Amino acid sequence: MTDDIAAGQHYVELDGEYDLARKDELTAIFASITNGAPVTIDMTRVTYVDSSFLNELATIRARLNGRPVTLIGVQPNIARVLQITKLDRFFTFRAPQ
Repeated sequence: MTDDIAAGQHYVELDGEYDLARKDELTAIFASITNGAPVTIDMTRVTYVDSSFLNELATIRARLNGRPVTLIGVQPNIARVLQITKLDRFFTFRAPQ
């Protein structure tokens, strides 16, 4: 997982599986997002998420209070989970470049 502020936006790159075992890691990286810039989360290499990931995603969305959050490269299985939980309504989705 990488975290970088560049070109006026906050960019986070995630990889692997995100379940309860990685909750603290994810919480720390999302907590580091404090400036007022838009946020981009690259999920191209994320293969699995559980409810702890969904909770952290919902928490950051609420904490950023209307700032744009873009999810890049969300895998179809994860996109489906976001649709079922209706979290997809709170994010912009973009294909990887």
